Amino acid sequence: MSLKKFGAMPGGETVWLAELKAGGVAAEIISFGATVHRLMAPGKSGKCEDVVLGKDGMDGYLGPGAPSASVIGRVANRISSHSFSLNGKRYNLEANEKKNTLHSGGGNYALKNFAVIDATDTSVRLALRDRGEGGFPGEATIEVCYSLLGDGTLLLEYAAVPTMDTPISLTNHIYFNLAGQGSGPVYGHTLSIDADYYTPSDLRNIPTGEVFSVKKTPYDLRKPSNLGEAIGALEKAGGIHNGFDINFVLKGDGWRKIAEASDEGSGRAMEVYTDLPGVQLYVGNHIRAGSPGKGGAVYNPHSGFCLETQFFPDSIHNPHFPGGIAFANELFTTATAYRFTAK
Repeated sequence: MSLKKFGAMPGGETVWLAELKAGGVAAEIISFGATVHRLMAPGKSGKCEDVVLGKDGMDGYLGPGAPSASVIGRVANRISSHSFSLNGKRYNLEANEKKNTLHSGGGNYALKNFAVIDATDTSVRLALRDRGEGGFPGEATIEVCYSLLGDGTLLLEYAAVPTMDTPISLTNHIYFNLAGQGSGPVYGHTLSIDADYYTPSDLRNIPTGEVFSVKKTPYDLRKPSNLGEAIGALEKAGGIHNGFDINFVLKGDGWRKIAEASDEGSGRAMEVYTDLPGVQLYVGNHIRAGSPGKGGAVYNPHSGFCLETQFFPDSIHNPHFPGGIAFANELFTTATAYRFTAK
């Protein structure tokens, strides 16, 4: 097990880095945000490249708008009108995206330094005490475990025990670029998502509560599709977000494969598995042009894509949406995995 100091929080608290290796894949996980700092995966030539966007050091990760592969909680994505009612009580949240709460506002786990509670050569377990920042009910004990498996899989396991009933939706905001994190836009990637439906959203990117078929729309990614062409088709059809930023209703339930992505040039491919009902496809629409990345890389819009497994956005206001409530003093768990191969 290799655990070393990566940097420090503004108050001086140490940020740790854990190095993991297994199955030809290597990962570096930092305690700040329980973030995937590097993820090295081999291509068809055998050469390993870092396939996640990020920053070289703490100054970058603490900066504004930094693309990072951090854990998002207590509730990923959006809650409309920065409030909700649960068990007869109204909770007012921080409004950090106009009148909405995005990624839990200032309570977002991506902004917190986790404690490292266990680390080996192939896994690291991190923990956080969520004090209810941002206006959420009660507190919660959070654990995140990253494991590298022998078949080239990065497994993410989440666990939470809240002190009160609360909405919860944990994800990781990994920006992938299978050609390498500094290789430019992801237009040459191929992507498929196993979803017959999606949840349309309004101009605020809040779900309308409807569930639409992907058939004959730019959201039909059931067969492998060129990502650049799909982005272009969406914009031609009147897209308002400069690319995909939408929740897909995944087929099936329980642990299953829900998506595949590949890059022909490098030969890298990735399979995504989860036990969750939804996934948000986001293609880095709002990455600031010229943003500095790792190793001198420069990031622009569409320099990476995210497949954020989740409960549906704003599910607290849409009772017909599945799940998303964790109950007081009960263990809540979920998991997602990314398996890397080379063709």
